[in-house]
Amino acid sequence: MTLHTLSRPFRRSGVLAVLLCFTLLFPTQAQDADDLPVVTRTVAITNAQVVTAPGEVMDRATVLVRDGLIEAVGPDVAVPFDAREVAGDSLTVYAGFIDGLSHVGVDTPDLDTSEDVENPDDAPPARAGIHPDRPARRLLQPDAADVAKLREIGFTTAHVVPEGQMLPGQGAVIQLAGADANAMLLNGTASVFFQIKGAQSSWPNVVAPSTDMAVIATMRDLMRETERRSAMSAAYADDPRGRQRPPTDPVHDALRPVIEGRLPVAAYAEDVLDLHRTLALHQELDIPVLLTGLSESFRAVDALRDANAPLFLTLDLPEAPDEDAADDTTATAESSPDSPGPSAPDVRVTTHEDADAEEAALKARQAEERAQYYRNAALLHEAGLRFGFTTKDVSSGDVRANLRTLIEHGLTEDAALAALTTDAAALLGLEDQLGTVAPGKIANLVLTDGNYFDPDTNVRHVMVDGHLFEIAAAGDEGEVTGTVSAVVGSWAYTIESPQGELSGTLTFEESGSGLAGTISSPTGDDEEDLRSISFDGTSLSFSFDSGNVGEVDVNVSVDGSDFEGSVSTSQFGSFPITGSRTDPPE
Repeated sequence: MTLHTLSRPFRRSGVLAVLLCFTLLFPTQAQDADDLPVVTRTVAITNAQVVTAPGEVMDRATVLVRDGLIEAVGPDVAVPFDAREVAGDSLTVYAGFIDGLSHVGVDTPDLDTSEDVENPDDAPPARAGIHPDRPARRLLQPDAADVAKLREIGFTTAHVVPEGQMLPGQGAVIQLAGADANAMLLNGTASVFFQIKGAQSSWPNVVAPSTDMAVIATMRDLMRETERRSAMSAAYADDPRGRQRPPTDPVHDALRPVIEGRLPVAAYAEDVLDLHRTLALHQELDIPVLLTGLSESFRAVDALRDANAPLFLTLDLPEAPDEDAADDTTATAESSPDSPGPSAPDVRVTTHEDADAEEAALKARQAEERAQYYRNAALLHEAGLRFGFTTKDVSSGDVRANLRTLIEHGLTEDAALAALTTDAAALLGLEDQLGTVAPGKIANLVLTDGNYFDPDTNVRHVMVDGHLFEIAAAGDEGEVTGTVSAVVGSWAYTIESPQGELSGTLTFEESGSGLAGTISSPTGDDEEDLRSISFDGTSLSFSFDSGNVGEVDVNVSVDGSDFEGSVSTSQFGSFPITGSRTDPPE
């Protein structure tokens, strides 16, 4: 059963949203806020293995969380009477993972490139892909599917940026849960995102900057002009008499914190050429940078060491061809990322009889090249460089497998965990809030049923800001072993809430070898699909999404035409539920 809380803004009444705000649905039952019961925000994860930091492990310890913060960690922590207890006997607790650069949850508007531009060499900033004044915080969609997907693999925090061209906008550091965008924010203005990517154009409406070199020249001009305006503004502020007011506009104003060293440029480098060009701009303009992507940083280790900048390596790795997958690990394990080129034989076709040998040699060279990318993180770690990871351009479903690939090619598990937690937090300036399981830190936690890097391990719970999400493991989609006719049809349910009885309708139907169903809200205005339906002949359970309340679990015992049990959420506790069959199948 899954239980995802705070995953959507309050934009509808929602099924069982009454548990959060009865007064909106039932004005006649309204109470003063002071009369509403206080629901605990205290959670105790007991008897768990707790990885407080990479390489530091407590056995059979308790993690006590209160009001979104970690209050205590240790083997002798007492569980208070008001705590919701999570049995951790078979669980391992980690600090929540941090994504160093991502587009997750950011809904960037599409750019209309069909309009003619009067002067293509001097297009309006937005048309040229120059939006440093566009904040990611205003584009956040808390209920976006990619937010939940990234959270389900253990990520609780992300440095997010808008999509776009050269300067897509400002980055923000967010929590991967929240009732609305403001509730998600840790740092609303964390960076200005830059990439060497020409303006989006469609023939014949091609505008500048359209080439890599034009992007670099434009970035240089923007920063120089911002520097000039900054100096003029400082002089004007010091003594405005007899001076014209300095020019101002949103683009240059947004870049002033960068010139003044107060805000980094988060630069994405796809390859080593992008990396060297970005480093050249960093040195020439003397601006702070946060370097991300870096898939070919194994070719520029010394340059990265000299730059002394925060690094976030991509988890988007080259994929081996299916036919080579079985042999790829063996082939790549023998290669060295320090070697100037492949060591596989260079076979040239002279006759048709050489074709198989040339194909084999080509595959070997390709495998060696892939190995350099797989060894990238290990090489930087061995060189003493700290780094985090970025999930930009990689599917959340591939992240854990790609982490294992990095470990198989030399990165230690402790170093991988540090890149996800302690190092990532430090590089983003969040080490006092995140990165370890320690008293006073924000309660961002990952609970697994084994070593996170083991392919058979499942993420069972994720906590963000103290709100607990249950994650369905593979195969936990619900199992129906009982006779479906025992529940197929319509049922009237009643929930005993602190505000009185709330009633609605449940409907079940046969679906293949299992069950499908819907649940209506007490008002009858909303209907949601049921998920993870399980029925063994007596015990019936299912979950559904209830708007701002998040994921709701229902567990009941069926006795003929009646059932009774409980409905629960992580935020608002459990409530009794009863039901009677109103429309059995014929």
